[in-house]
Amino acid sequence: MLRTSILLLLGLQATSTLHAQDIRFGVKAGLNVSTYRGGEVSNPRFRLGPAAGAFVRLPLSTRLDLQPELLCEQRGARTSYTSYLLGGTTSARSIYRERSLLHYVSLPVLVRLSGAKWFAVAGPQLSYLVAARRRGSTSFESSNGLLDPALFFREGTSVRGTDGYYRWELGCAVGVGYQPTARLGVEVRYASGFTPVRRPLGDDTTTPTNRTQGIHNSSLQAQVSYQLSTL
Repeated sequence: MLRTSILLLLGLQATSTLHAQDIRFGVKAGLNVSTYRGGEVSNPRFRLGPAAGAFVRLPLSTRLDLQPELLCEQRGARTSYTSYLLGGTTSARSIYRERSLLHYVSLPVLVRLSGAKWFAVAGPQLSYLVAARRRGSTSFESSNGLLDPALFFREGTSVRGTDGYYRWELGCAVGVGYQPTARLGVEVRYASGFTPVRRPLGDDTTTPTNRTQGIHNSSLQAQVSYQLSTL
């Protein structure tokens, strides 16, 4: 019994040492194509932003790894809302346009399944909002050409800060990739937030921004990764 226990402990130690020697570190960078989903946002448009960070790959079996990452991501979206104003024989439309820019630090914890060259990743992702900025503008335009041109005007606002946003976001990420060499990899990944982006606004709020309540982040990423070393 004692001999069996000793042999088992030696086997576990040898396996742990072998796996420790296969721990891999690397860096990655790419492009985020992000937008919003949900809420009352109609037809939101994408905006581009960078993403970069580092990863560690911990072997679980021959083809299965645990891959935690630390990423800096730029997200956001471009939205617009149109309201029609009627009066007498004339009519006009009010168009509110907004561009949001959100900076997150994200921690995906992914399971990586590898083949000969191809691989797939999936897992939860925790993100923290570091900074935020949104620019909004409202313009009033004639919809039939009869409105006095003197009434055409545009007003804009720019707001910085994370007030009104949820700082923590829980989400998930899934992706597929190709590894042409032992160190180089390319990947396409989709990430989505489970928690909303913005906090509820007061009942007295009448700006079009209140339509962004209940929205969630949604992004498509193209990444290039490079393995630096093996422990």
